[in-house]
Amino acid sequence: MHSRVVRLELVNPWRIAHGVSTERSTVILERDGGYGEAAIVPYLGESSTEILAALASFGSNHLEHVRVGVRGDGVDSITSRGAQCAVDLALYDAEGRARGEPLWKVLGINAASPIETSFTIAMDTPDEMAKRARAAEASILKLKMGGVDDEACVEAVRGVTNATLRLDANGGWSREEAARLIPRLARFKIELVEQPLAVADRDGFAWLRAQQVGVPIFADESVSTVEGVDALAESVDGIVIKLRKFGGLRLAHAAIERARSLGLRTMMGCMIESSLAVTAAAHLALRCDIADLDAPLLIRNDPFSGLTYRGSAVLLPPGAGIGAVPRGGN
Repeated sequence: MHSRVVRLELVNPWRIAHGVSTERSTVILERDGGYGEAAIVPYLGESSTEILAALASFGSNHLEHVRVGVRGDGVDSITSRGAQCAVDLALYDAEGRARGEPLWKVLGINAASPIETSFTIAMDTPDEMAKRARAAEASILKLKMGGVDDEACVEAVRGVTNATLRLDANGGWSREEAARLIPRLARFKIELVEQPLAVADRDGFAWLRAQQVGVPIFADESVSTVEGVDALAESVDGIVIKLRKFGGLRLAHAAIERARSLGLRTMMGCMIESSLAVTAAAHLALRCDIADLDAPLLIRNDPFSGLTYRGSAVLLPPGAGIGAVPRGGN
């Protein structure tokens, strides 16, 4: 088992309600030809040092007894959610490669459904966000919210594109701000609003629903377990699924199925991570209603090649397992 930290350089400054970044880091794991990944995400609170230590502590002896779908005291015993995600992806990738089957087939998913992704525009001035939206030429855009000019930013973007617009506040609004802003923003034909409230304000979603804001609400950072899906089922319209926050494919898949059984829509999302993790997420996105899988388009030095894009369409690679392969020199 070999793991390393890779620094990801961003094409543009990544400004969201949590702060601004010009680069991010991710942990890449290799085990017997299978690859896994754990993005370093500030709000999740795990450093690369902690994830690497958890991987080292887990050790190769454990991995030899763990198989996809038979986890027991294996992957679930890892204390780090990031390390759990990396190991889980590596196991699924190795299993698919051994079978000669793509990940979607290993997961028991029908690959007939097309995948379309949004392209994210980070927080900036209204003029700059409109400029990036025009340059993107995307049919689905996600706009980061939580600044002082949110309404002006959405208006500026809508003025230059007819694309489907999704908004993501990353927990940057108070209850009162969300209740005031969302009905005003609805006039710009908004498809949904993602994580309008603070992560810890789970009760606020029920309060916001009672305000009848007129736009579907999806929870992201507030839901990272299958049990969390149950807790918000009556308060939101959809759940954002991300491999990193749930701890890998198995639990993310379980969360999707639970959300579907409760009548909730699901969005497969991603962190700032490489094509390895995003390609894995794209396989699972075949079970979701919508997707936000644009991270490879936001970084300059992707260490893997995998999924490709044709406009807003996401195309899975032809190989077995996840189908992502290291680029030369990485």
